[in-house]
Amino acid sequence: MRVTLDGAELPIDDNLMAEGKAAIFEAARRGAISKNRVIVEIIVDGVQIENEDAFLALSGGIDVRFSSQPVIDLVRESVDEGQRYIPALLKGLEGIATMIEEGRDEDAKAPFNQAVEGINWLVGVFAKSSALLGITADGLSSGNWNDDSRRLNETLEEMISAMESGRKMRMAYIIRERLVPVMSKFASYWTDISAHIESPLQ
Repeated sequence: MRVTLDGAELPIDDNLMAEGKAAIFEAARRGAISKNRVIVEIIVDGVQIENEDAFLALSGGIDVRFSSQPVIDLVRESVDEGQRYIPALLKGLEGIATMIEEGRDEDAKAPFNQAVEGINWLVGVFAKSSALLGITADGLSSGNWNDDSRRLNETLEEMISAMESGRKMRMAYIIRERLVPVMSKFASYWTDISAHIESPLQ
């Protein structure tokens, strides 16, 4: 098996090769990290593999090519995408509340599911970006990330509970009065993390 990282062959001995895909991926990951980069693409025998899990589940393969990207570029792209998405999310949440109040529950289902997925994506990207930049909750000046994250989770749970129990007006109220405000607060955290992007990595 030939394994390369950004076009350069990785020195992988027979013992490591025998340990399987997980050991190979870890070797590539360490090689990328040593240069402040992260793995962003895996191609096996000319076929792009969706993610790390798919690579680990793959059997066989003769030519494995890993491509990496500078950490700072990946974080910048993620933060920029998040900042563009938040205003659309807030507008969408208001629209969902309106549809529920107007009795258009069926119309609200798909946007609601998309909004929940979007919120989970935002939180996940923020957490990963913070970790890559070496930023802890204490290093954020916009507020208390841990408290606001807990408040968001509690709000989502209450909103889903209201939906499952058929309390539609309660659900619309939670969206307007609790979810929108807490997600608006999260926008300030994205601004906060943007200020750290050009800072040296920890």
